[in-house]
Amino acid sequence: MFSHVSDISPQIIGRCKTFIRSICLVSLLVMFIPLNALCSPERLVDSSDYRDKDFVKGCIGDYSDMVKGDDLDWVWISPGTVLANYKISIGKFENVSEDLRSSQVEGVKNTYKEILSKHRGDNKGVLTADICVYEFQKFSAGKAWIPFAGGHQMQAGIGVEMILKDKWGKTVAKLRDMSRAGMQPEDAADESATNLKKFISKH
Repeated sequence: MFSHVSDISPQIIGRCKTFIRSICLVSLLVMFIPLNALCSPERLVDSSDYRDKDFVKGCIGDYSDMVKGDDLDWVWISPGTVLANYKISIGKFENVSEDLRSSQVEGVKNTYKEILSKHRGDNKGVLTADICVYEFQKFSAGKAWIPFAGGHQMQAGIGVEMILKDKWGKTVAKLRDMSRAGMQPEDAADESATNLKKFISKH
């Protein structure tokens, strides 16, 4: 005859029960979290950015379908469209900002044109990019004092919206982003155009 003697102490059994209860509680809490909170990206129209009194609109008329981007601030891409497959050609270029002078617009436009033209695509055609500068912030050395972010915030900043259209004039993507770099408008435009090019190449 063999007798079984338990080596499990009451304290260990108590800890196991507590652990199991905790797991059950966490599972119940997860079930009560709305499913869209787990899987839906943040929408621009629901964001604090959009509700801010200083939100400036550009050339994009409808923001309702735009969501938080992985590399850009806000984006929308038509389902099934692969932007990386297409070359990019600059169409309209507008400046609706107050601080970018008319004499600076051409240099900024050429910066976008030069960088975006380097996106080769996969011979699927050409998308026309209508771009507007909705905001320009001048280099400001006075912002250098801002804790942690001063070195970035003091740089020139440019906010742009881009509408990409196919050969039939149908909108296939809407992009909105704010970038900062250097002291001159072209510096910020270079950073902005590079970010847009990277996003298009990945999507």
